[in-house]
Amino acid sequence: MHLTSFVHKKPVYLLLAMCFALLLSSMLAIPAWAGEEDEQPDGMGETQSASVDAPQATQDDGGDWELGIHGSAGNLKSATAAERAGMNFWLSPASNWVTRYIFDESSAWEQDFKRNDLGGTNGSYIDAVDLQFYVGHGSPSGFTFDNANHDDGTLTSADCYRAWGDNDNEWLALTSCQVLGNSNLSGWASCMYGQHLIMGFVTNASAYNNMFSTQAYHFGRYIRQNYSMPQAWYKACDVAQRGRTTRTIINELACLNDKPNSGQVCADSFDTDWWYQTHSCGTETAISVPSEDIRTLPVYRMAPYGLDEAKADFSNLGNVFGIPVTATLTARVQDQIASDYFTGTAGALSLELDKGSGIFSFSDLDQLWTATQAEQAMAVNAASADYIDSDDARTIADNFLRTNNLNGTGATFYEVISDTISSQIDTADPVRAAQLVAEGEQTPLLWQVIYSRRLTATVVSAAGLSEEIQFSVVGPGAKQKVYVPVTAGVGAASILETKPVGVLGGWREVAPAVNAATGDALSVAILTADQVRELYMALPEDVTLNDVPLDVSKREIISHTIAYWEEASGVSQGQLIPVYELKVNMTERESQAVVEEFVYVPASELYMRPLARIVGTPTQPVIAGTAITLTAADATQTLRTLKLADFDIALGTGEYSYEWFLDGTKIGNGQVLKDYVVPLSTDQRDIALTFEVRVTDTSSPNQSASTDRVTLAGSRGIYLPTVNR
Repeated sequence: MHLTSFVHKKPVYLLLAMCFALLLSSMLAIPAWAGEEDEQPDGMGETQSASVDAPQATQDDGGDWELGIHGSAGNLKSATAAERAGMNFWLSPASNWVTRYIFDESSAWEQDFKRNDLGGTNGSYIDAVDLQFYVGHGSPSGFTFDNANHDDGTLTSADCYRAWGDNDNEWLALTSCQVLGNSNLSGWASCMYGQHLIMGFVTNASAYNNMFSTQAYHFGRYIRQNYSMPQAWYKACDVAQRGRTTRTIINELACLNDKPNSGQVCADSFDTDWWYQTHSCGTETAISVPSEDIRTLPVYRMAPYGLDEAKADFSNLGNVFGIPVTATLTARVQDQIASDYFTGTAGALSLELDKGSGIFSFSDLDQLWTATQAEQAMAVNAASADYIDSDDARTIADNFLRTNNLNGTGATFYEVISDTISSQIDTADPVRAAQLVAEGEQTPLLWQVIYSRRLTATVVSAAGLSEEIQFSVVGPGAKQKVYVPVTAGVGAASILETKPVGVLGGWREVAPAVNAATGDALSVAILTADQVRELYMALPEDVTLNDVPLDVSKREIISHTIAYWEEASGVSQGQLIPVYELKVNMTERESQAVVEEFVYVPASELYMRPLARIVGTPTQPVIAGTAITLTAADATQTLRTLKLADFDIALGTGEYSYEWFLDGTKIGNGQVLKDYVVPLSTDQRDIALTFEVRVTDTSSPNQSASTDRVTLAGSRGIYLPTVNR
């Protein structure tokens, strides 16, 4: 074991390429060194390409905490762009963080993670930054890179054996499917050599086209709020994901307490022992409804929720959770008027409330996913007098919610599930290490008592008959959880008096939408299940609300039902979205493994994201300094007219705006970007320019948007010979 160390990070480099983190796209890094500076200008982060010519980092090199971002999933470019931007959003403006590089499908390379002795350059990339984030396709055997011209395009655990952390890297975060599943967990642990934590997913992960919905956005947000790295990763999963399981590989238990925002990190360790911790972000899938007879669904609008109501709720929650609203906290609330959240702390207690929805989260940061909690869990057993079992946890959660009037409208108990911690494992004996993981011997660490949300609605069938039907509300915002420890609190008269160490709840209140003139309830015509199935198979990335970063060669729809979708906290939503929940067997391209997955398609085209396509790209070499014209497909046209699918529908309401971006900087509006003069690029990667069009449905109650991207490839910006899609 190693004692916790406190490292003060100070600025080392002045980085000239400004990161426009408010934009829903990633940026290319522009390498230009220009000395040192104590603070980042105007509170904005700056981006530096960590090229082979960059100074080599040293172990714990001081300076700002450094962030590196790779996003590479060729068929999910909009989702990876949103994840990259989300990761940069909170950390780039921070005075103690600096973004070293952001690489997309063309510029993210496998060799950036690969051992130097195998021809990789990990010492100049992942091991030259403190936090490395990756989003893209993955499996237990490796994670992939769309540009396979720099080694073979797949990073395996053999490629990084004992390579990560002997320079500067402390943390690796992976929004990628199944990389930290059981079958190769010891292989990835063997890559750690001084590295503190690897965070990823046991199951598939969800990626979103909306930056504010992404795992990365909320991960960065919680890091800024001084959560530990595992706390930030798990809480982000709770907010942004549904039905997922995430995991952390831990070099030393003390590393569970790593809080970079306050300069607290564990000491580097170069031994071979490790642990792993597993956290479920799960919620219930939708209940079955008789969808074949349903042709219309009620429209549910969000009940008005104003600033005064948010302040009152925040004050009440502060009293419930022991964070009293003092004069200081009241002043802090006033300072937070321009942000999306009210936040408050009292010691280790942390509370946040989404001002637009009322969704809240409480955490005791001394008790959630810490080294102390892990040690206590491994020391207790089910026969101990202070042990809390799953039935006790449910009773504690039910009593707490009822006593404090925190049961959300329509809340229904779903399940009690435990987070777990493994025993110590040693990669010095890889066969035994793999056997221990396969045996799955893990200790309950924390109970999660999970509640689902239901709505009862009057539905008119195709035969004209009215019927009361209960629907599930699904999506990342439709979850309520109470976190209960496995050991009773000190001084508690009985284990049932133990207080929760975390609560996630407060879903949006809704009401049936009515016609202002007649007072009649509004409804929306929906597509049939067969139509939605056909539409999904034709355009899986365009019509789903949740993208899956899994490289899929085949899809088979197994079943379907109807539900309503609620977005994550921090996302503006005016109406619940009626959706079909499709259970799909997905065949992973490389391994041919079949994975059961749930995807969500809006039941009406009016709620679908508008179509975004860049068409008519230049076919001849484009010379820097000359003008080009790019055109977006007309989103008002039907899918049949656009020759995309055999449907006479357009996606969205029919009123759209178009915005154009170059490497993250807005450069124009309108369906056509006309006569844009191509600038020179000094980027040292092959990629020169990435254009993006963002199409927003301006009449949608949820302001839905889609993006499409095109990359003009070249060499150091001298000329741009081809267009890669």
